[in-house]
Amino acid sequence: MDRFYKLIEQVMPIWAFIFLGSILAGAIYGAQMLGFSSLDNTLLNAPTARSLHITLMLYGPIMLALSLLPFALFAKDKLDLSEAVEPLKNYFLLWHLFLFMAVVSISLGAQRGLPFYDFAYELNFILAASGIFYIIAIFKSIKHYEITPLWVKVSKVLLFVAPLALLVLMNPTYGQVEKTLIGPHGDNTLGMSFTLIPLFYLMIKLHTKENFIPKWHIFWILPLFGYALSVATRIFIGELSYNEEWVYQWLTFAYAPLLIKWYKDAKITYRQNPYLLISIWAFLFVMIQGNILFIPEIRWPFHRNDLIVAHAHVAIGLGIFFMSLSILKYFYKLPEKFIHFWLLVIGLIFVSLSLAGFDEAAVFAVDVIFMWQIRLIAGIVAVIGLTYYIAKKMKIARLSKLQLYHLNGFLSDGLGALILFLSAPLLFEFLELFFSPYYYLVFGFMGFVGILHLIGITKEAHFLAYLTSIARLITGTLFLSLFYLGTIDSLGLLVGLYDISYALLYLIFRSRL
Repeated sequence: MDRFYKLIEQVMPIWAFIFLGSILAGAIYGAQMLGFSSLDNTLLNAPTARSLHITLMLYGPIMLALSLLPFALFAKDKLDLSEAVEPLKNYFLLWHLFLFMAVVSISLGAQRGLPFYDFAYELNFILAASGIFYIIAIFKSIKHYEITPLWVKVSKVLLFVAPLALLVLMNPTYGQVEKTLIGPHGDNTLGMSFTLIPLFYLMIKLHTKENFIPKWHIFWILPLFGYALSVATRIFIGELSYNEEWVYQWLTFAYAPLLIKWYKDAKITYRQNPYLLISIWAFLFVMIQGNILFIPEIRWPFHRNDLIVAHAHVAIGLGIFFMSLSILKYFYKLPEKFIHFWLLVIGLIFVSLSLAGFDEAAVFAVDVIFMWQIRLIAGIVAVIGLTYYIAKKMKIARLSKLQLYHLNGFLSDGLGALILFLSAPLLFEFLELFFSPYYYLVFGFMGFVGILHLIGITKEAHFLAYLTSIARLITGTLFLSLFYLGTIDSLGLLVGLYDISYALLYLIFRSRL
């Protein structure tokens, strides 16, 4: 079990920074909506910032934390999870690779123009491949059961279906992803909502102290049958009519009495598990709100569109996010005051965007720009707050000279590459330097060197310093040569001199570091 907890400790910093990146992208998008257009000619233009924000929120740490749910139940049943560690490492590795490739491709403009699934379809094959290692980790754990529980038997079937279902439903030709561009998309909502029901059941089972027996099964069987029918209709017959969409959308109402019955029977209280209870309340709220807004006569006067932004913020920012936190807290100690901080942030965003929507629909007059400013302030507060929690969690001791060398290398190459990657055209124009898209390859190499320096702060300091020095000498010499040949401007001279100087700093004085 110690190895499993250690694995979670290792990936938590990665997840924290990915989550911070998703919030930062959302804040940048909020600023651009207010007219801060200085980034329009960079990779962080408004559509890209929005796409990055949504992709990292939906497929980042929130989803990864949700995948820990079965292992939390295994831990509760006192199973040995040590054999699951290695396949889970590979599972995390492939998922992190997917996120990296999605971020880079979206940033470079490879976008599908979809509201929720904007990355290239082919990247789903990486997620499906990661699922193979996830399945292996599950089977290495459940073999320790003397009597396999029913939920495990059912989950085993879903494990093999999930990767195939992912590739089918995300397919741009016959999947449902393209149907989310405009409303209505009631069957898609029904399917997304249904995936949360077994998760809520397992989380209630995880956190209840007594033997929880679920009841009222008809309230999940009926929606499941409806969703299967809708998928079959789209694949074999064609588009659904509005009335058909309406029927599938309103089938989600069945989840309300089901969840209320479950958490009351399990005696889940706010004091016992606030994360889980807030997640359930948020899910019930957006489910009822979504069904009401699905009616054109209500939705159109209030919002004038099919996609309600504030509705999604509550669904993801509270419902799904707090669901993942209720699982994560089983393995990792969460900050005590974080729950109130996040409720404040999402509350400000929800109220401001909802009021702005009422004004746009001429329900009553509100200063929309002021509402957007509140949304931006909430985003900035979220970035500052998350940065504070991350910094507080990090144990920073007094650094040695060699560690300071690596820290400076990370700041110059790692963060420098990130800044250049996101805003190079703007910076180059300001410095009156020539910019070429091929420079993104240079920025990628800089980022790689920066990552090596980051690792060198905590381990293999001399080896990584020597390795980065050799790399700097080679690239620095190449840049100087290209400058002498006249194929690159003064930027090549600056990069070459910096890399060679920084490499010699270590190679000459390494005996003193």
